[in-house]
Amino acid sequence: MKRFVEILILLTVVISLVYWQDPWLWRRYAGTLSQLAGSAPRLLTPNEVIRGSGEPALEVAAAGERSVSDEAFTAAVEFAQRFDSYALVVLQGNRVQHEWYAPGWDATSLTQSQSMHKSLQALLIGVALEAGDIESPQDPVGRYVTEWASDPRGAITLEQLMMMSSGLAQYRFTLNPFTDDYRWLYSGDTLGPTLRNPQADWAPGDKFDYNNINAELLGLVIERATGQRYPRYLEQKLWQPMGGGEARVWLDHEDGDAFTSCCLMATARDWARVGQVMLNRGEYAGRRIVSAEWVDRMVSPAPVSKWYGWQTWLAYDEQVNPRAELASAGGAYARSEAFLAEDVYYFSGRGAQRVYVVPSRELVIVRLGPALGPRPLKPGWDNAYLVNTIIRGMD
Repeated sequence: MKRFVEILILLTVVISLVYWQDPWLWRRYAGTLSQLAGSAPRLLTPNEVIRGSGEPALEVAAAGERSVSDEAFTAAVEFAQRFDSYALVVLQGNRVQHEWYAPGWDATSLTQSQSMHKSLQALLIGVALEAGDIESPQDPVGRYVTEWASDPRGAITLEQLMMMSSGLAQYRFTLNPFTDDYRWLYSGDTLGPTLRNPQADWAPGDKFDYNNINAELLGLVIERATGQRYPRYLEQKLWQPMGGGEARVWLDHEDGDAFTSCCLMATARDWARVGQVMLNRGEYAGRRIVSAEWVDRMVSPAPVSKWYGWQTWLAYDEQVNPRAELASAGGAYARSEAFLAEDVYYFSGRGAQRVYVVPSRELVIVRLGPALGPRPLKPGWDNAYLVNTIIRGMD
């Protein structure tokens, strides 16, 4: 019995030491297991609040002035409901044409963006470049991430990060909390795993390879280049100029580093505002946020792909992008027909979080829904349905 008590005490001490070395890792590990069992939180913690002015308010079209038919929006809502969506907002001509929320959700509800957050990195890199804090998209990442200054990975350019062609190896999904594959996203200190990300067996710029670490590095570049914490820079350079409401950035620990590859928590209306910034080529309500030329470059095909620009998905090519066939993408890129407009592009996050932009139709569509858990998106998603249904409702 004495021996058993001694072992129990030793085990308790070891577990306690391991836990307190990285308490957020173990809290998130418990959360991961909870999500696998079907329980997902609305908001991720810890987080840091970002705020805009809320002005000017989004203009809402009166019922008799809508440019999108009620029938088309009803069909779009029925589709959204089949996939347990939280919100669907349609803007055309810079006015809200239709807006729908699931029970328990409304225009003030914060929803987890997943990888739509990545697209904001390209916008903010453009802002920093035009302010003179970054010299060129061709700058090597080692200029800002000094830990890589003498490392071959330091030669990767900002453009290569933005177009998903960094040549960095992939961290794979695992439930092993002792590996960097798990710790890069769930540790209370994510900088270490990010900087330990090894090179793959191909050279930067050789091919498209969607990699979360690219966006984490871009967030780090923004902080190092501007000398500001990422949440404050996002707040000052995008959220306030576009009049956003309250949003939240997920942190690795209290007052820690921001996750920039995912997990911005914002309202559907604020994602609609971001869509308007893109639609209006870097401008919102007369406020210039980034140059039109920069937005144009974001939505132009990269040399390594027809379906991706700079942190932005492109949908106008008839060829379905290769992630449509990936099980890990959950069917979120499959479509039953071509898009009815050739200039569609979109921000995309796991679980089919979407901001679709169609410049030729002055159209922005926001769809938000479940983002966490092993299968946040039900089978059968059609990536062209919402866009094509709304366009048909305009004709």
